[in-house]
Amino acid sequence: MKQFSYVLTNENAMQIRPMSNLMREAARFSSKVRLINGAKTAALQEMRAVMGLDMQCGSKVTVTVEGKDEEAAVAAIQSFFVDNM
Repeated sequence: MKQFSYVLTNENAMQIRPMSNLMREAARFSSKVRLINGAKTAALQEMRAVMGLDMQCGSKVTVTVEGKDEEAAVAAIQSFFVDNM
């Protein structure tokens, strides 16, 4: 399992379009991707659960990736966060 933490800096990051793009990025890989915000956790494939994490600009989130292609998935998802979130 690989993981990284990131502080959200984009006020618009939690809108539907950026979140959909993030989910699409994660879907390119077979690994399971989860987002953690405080005590709440959600699978990145479940939009409703992700939106229920109550993430806001300034929130520190942790992304965990587990699976066969976790190295590539972490690199791509982390890059997405830096560029868009």
